[in-house]
Amino acid sequence: MRSPSPVRCWLLLIWLCFVVRGSFYAAALPLWEGFDEYSHYARIELLATEGRDPPRTAAVPADVADSLSRVPAKNGGMTFDEFWTLPAQQRQRPYPAASATVYEAQQPPLFYWLAAAIYKLTPGISMASHVLVIRLFCLLSASLCIPFGYLIALRVLPTSNLALQATLLIAAMPVSTFTATHVANEGLAIALGTIVVWAALEGRSIALLFAFGAALLTKAYFLAFLAPLGSLLYLRARTAKALAGSLLLAGWWYWNTWRTTGSLTGNVILVHPQLSEMLRTIFHFPVLSAAGFAWMTFLWTGNWSLLIIRGWMYKTVACCCLLSLAGVAMLIARRNPPILLLSGFVFWFAAAIAYFAVGSLVASGYHGAFGWYACCVLAPIAILLFAGMHHLLPRAKSAAGPIFVLMFSAVELFATHIYMWPYYTGFIAHLPNGGMPAFRPASLDLAGLLLMFERLTLFKPDWVSPPALLAGWLSFLLATVSLAAVSLYFAVSSPEQKS
Repeated sequence: MRSPSPVRCWLLLIWLCFVVRGSFYAAALPLWEGFDEYSHYARIELLATEGRDPPRTAAVPADVADSLSRVPAKNGGMTFDEFWTLPAQQRQRPYPAASATVYEAQQPPLFYWLAAAIYKLTPGISMASHVLVIRLFCLLSASLCIPFGYLIALRVLPTSNLALQATLLIAAMPVSTFTATHVANEGLAIALGTIVVWAALEGRSIALLFAFGAALLTKAYFLAFLAPLGSLLYLRARTAKALAGSLLLAGWWYWNTWRTTGSLTGNVILVHPQLSEMLRTIFHFPVLSAAGFAWMTFLWTGNWSLLIIRGWMYKTVACCCLLSLAGVAMLIARRNPPILLLSGFVFWFAAAIAYFAVGSLVASGYHGAFGWYACCVLAPIAILLFAGMHHLLPRAKSAAGPIFVLMFSAVELFATHIYMWPYYTGFIAHLPNGGMPAFRPASLDLAGLLLMFERLTLFKPDWVSPPALLAGWLSFLLATVSLAAVSLYFAVSSPEQKS
């Protein structure tokens, strides 16, 4: 029996680090703190228990409605700031909460079909246990971006050493942890988006047909992929057949959505604005403000509480990324085909987010250019960033990987430990002016640390105990440090195995 190749072992290690880091997030994240999580879960529960896909105006199930009057949640009855000021006994009592609906019924159905099947496979467990099981399904789905991201990197970069460094960057980006670890269709979108890009690069028409069809049935924003995929039509006749097959697989949902809402996506934000209104809005659209918000919500944001870190941190990472994009522009100028295709996917997806932001401004008065939507092109973004910086530093090429992995790891470690976990557990709270004070780790003794993990177990199954979360946290730290250490190792290792 042949022993596994070193490349395969390194790839498995990176994959494991991604799963370990995400598993801690999935277990520790407070109930319904993921974006729109309760509405996503409510649709799954109704589909699994009643066999029907509810309309977006349907009320959430009774257990979900009851939980919204007991847990701190956006659109619920109380914030974390308010919850932790209550006496311990009062925290156990229900409080008034607004009525909630299954508004995520506007989404395509594939993820909900799969999650409902998992729900049925785990009968008799509590709602909190169902939530964690589906969170882990979302995480494992998203983790496919690691092996397929590596395969994409092999097409873009000349050696397996460099491809592994780019894959390390995929695993280290914070957007994957806070996007793929709650109940939502984003985890499946991360996987399918990566597979579509890989299939397009490799010219695998059958894989492209089914992956793109599944993607369109997962998130409507995958319509943005039609433009870069369409650019391949004049090169490959098989791509046209694959696209036609994908549209046949998913077209029924879009036709029905168009017929009932007048919008291809069905998103409530895009249903009401008229095209003429959106065209007029473009001329006074706050481009810089929208771009800043999109960047903040892509780099790091504390889930549905929308926590943010220091402004200079966002700006520092943005400057490094802009430098890297200069290197990407040089590669585009040289007409590097894989770089051109990856850039096309990212560009057209950014255009789709801008379109959504304009529609949001018309419909609600706010330019909601949410950066976390770009998680489905996470692998292309990471690979382009690495390739651009690697090209831009002719005398220090080995620094490209560690620059980004260390930077993203530092942002995540700082943000989660100084802001997110302390806020969720009542150790810090918003100031009257809306600001958030930084938590001081030096003020935390052993008793305080144990109290923090005990509070993270609230509204969780019994098997998510403080010792289990403590072990998960230590594993999360080890996995994060391992990504940084492996990045440094590959940067200084002299041999580069050919792909």
